[in-house]
Amino acid sequence: MGSLSIAFGLVLLITSVALLLLLRNERQHQQQRRETAYYQALRLPEGTLVYKDADGQGTTLSSSAYPLIGKPDYVIQQRDGRLMPLELKLSTKGATQPYSNHVIQVAAYCLILEDYANEAPTHGILRYADRDFTVEYTPALRKKVLRQLRAMSTCDEKEQPVLKTQNARKCQACPFRAICPIGQEK
Repeated sequence: MGSLSIAFGLVLLITSVALLLLLRNERQHQQQRRETAYYQALRLPEGTLVYKDADGQGTTLSSSAYPLIGKPDYVIQQRDGRLMPLELKLSTKGATQPYSNHVIQVAAYCLILEDYANEAPTHGILRYADRDFTVEYTPALRKKVLRQLRAMSTCDEKEQPVLKTQNARKCQACPFRAICPIGQEK
């Protein structure tokens, strides 16, 4: 009778372990299907999603080498290990080429990610409502961002930024509104 109880207990134990492993495997499979569906819905490029701020919940990324912070909408780690920013500008439609300020923004994210990964991204993606643009992160574009940062660092109350026009909504939220002649008019 004792050996029969032990055998029954072993069968019960093995069955329980097998069921737990099957349940764990099914949960992992469901999670993988959800992630795949999520990637397909977002039309994210191949790679691993390593950062997300499209919902406004991401942490601020910063460069230790440059006075630069930002929150790209997505960061994808590509198969070669490089990071790539993807920035959404879904209210922009009908553009035949990306807006220069959007290109600089993506390049600034590339500069931040270069600092994080110790390796420069090759490109970033700018997604408008009706099309995507690949922004090649070239040495020339990197230099342009660095020039812009230098120009911004010289601005203060006496040396105000040179602006011709600005969106009133952006001016209202700008911390430099008090010293900006254009912002003060908005």
